[in-house]
Amino acid sequence: MGMASAYVIVAEYVTSVSKPNWARMVQCCVPSCNNRNDINKTISYYRFPLDENEKRRWLKLIRRKDFTPNYNSRVCGWHFPHGKAAGPTRFAWNEGKAFPHISQPTKRQKKMLLATVEDEGGAEPGPSHLGTAQKTPSSSSVLVLEIENEMLRKENDKLKKELEKQKQTFSFSQISSHPDIVNYYTGLPDAATVLFLETLLSKFDLQYHFDWNVQKMPLIDQLLLTLMKLRLNCGLVDLSVRFNCCRATVTNIFITISSALYDILYVGMMENKIPSRFKNQTSLPHCFQPFPNCRIVLDCTEVAVSNTESLDTQSHLYSHYKGGTTLKALIGVAPNGFITFASDLYGGSTSDKAITADCGVLQQLEAGDMVMADKGFTIRDILPAGVSLNIPTFHVNGQFTMEEINHNRLIASARVHVERSIQRLKTFHILSYIPYQYKKHANKILKVCVSLTNLQTPILREIA
Repeated sequence: MGMASAYVIVAEYVTSVSKPNWARMVQCCVPSCNNRNDINKTISYYRFPLDENEKRRWLKLIRRKDFTPNYNSRVCGWHFPHGKAAGPTRFAWNEGKAFPHISQPTKRQKKMLLATVEDEGGAEPGPSHLGTAQKTPSSSSVLVLEIENEMLRKENDKLKKELEKQKQTFSFSQISSHPDIVNYYTGLPDAATVLFLETLLSKFDLQYHFDWNVQKMPLIDQLLLTLMKLRLNCGLVDLSVRFNCCRATVTNIFITISSALYDILYVGMMENKIPSRFKNQTSLPHCFQPFPNCRIVLDCTEVAVSNTESLDTQSHLYSHYKGGTTLKALIGVAPNGFITFASDLYGGSTSDKAITADCGVLQQLEAGDMVMADKGFTIRDILPAGVSLNIPTFHVNGQFTMEEINHNRLIASARVHVERSIQRLKTFHILSYIPYQYKKHANKILKVCVSLTNLQTPILREIA
């Protein structure tokens, strides 16, 4: 600022302070605003800025472009709801309207203004418009309305999200408080077991089958969808309607979650880990007391599959026992009723002996172990050295001896619990028929069902 300008300002200041009170009355120069310092003494009055560009902006805002302000020209503080730096933005002609060119206060400014209003305990008076007694809303009330509107917008967004979520007609939260319903849909005893699996999955690096993540559906409901497919073998359309998603998403979720459960439950906890006979003896049920060295009870189970294959493949899959195309697996059960081994699936025409020799179960047996099986398992000649086989006696000479009858009765009373374990496995109805699109995932599906069967309550009360 030059010396001349400084001198003018000082001179004007001296002149202003030397004037009597009556000569220093100030009135707002905004059209339709009658505020004067002798009437509304609580309002501040601002001079026009020295900067020409800023002065022109003020004149444009107050709608007096042709007006030339002098030293005594003032604009009252009512027109500055956001401070002097923002310029005059509130006028009688735009109250209650929103204009995009008006700058809005930041969150910090809102908090500071609210704190100021609370400290002052009052509202800023408005202008007198053409002698009317009506007062326009104060800056504090406008600010409170803005904050309330912001809260309402957030609440509206939250309700929209909840409404979007409600479009999913089925979720775990709807059944979690009913153990019997949880068991019906999932095959698991209660909600705590399902939540335990969700915890395991949440710590697992999920790699989605279709290379795109499912973000819309919570993980617990993705798990529920997978368990329902395993337990009830629901169709793709059924699941897509229940969970409000497309069929591709159902397939993406099912293959991804079932593969993760396979890695966590079977590979991590069961693969190549058949309990020793000494471990079995710590939980040996009464019916197995005559067979203390029993390491495992073997039996085969079959799963129906689609027959859309070549003739050579169909002949390999055809099971004379089931009368259709099936896949067959060897299941091993501990004396306490828990499934401890599951082989890969073989063609339905494969013999029990061939599966036993190829699946790898024999490599886990040790000398002194005993294997119990049905009479169809003629595997004595392929067992490792020192491993014995206990199967029902064959009927040879017309009738059984009393010793043979007692022996068969003991085996039957022991094996009935093993058969119950396999029947539990078959309650996962996807094993009744594996659709064609899931055939290459059949081994994982079977072993996940085996692992889930072991999470159910024990068959024998004495074991529980």
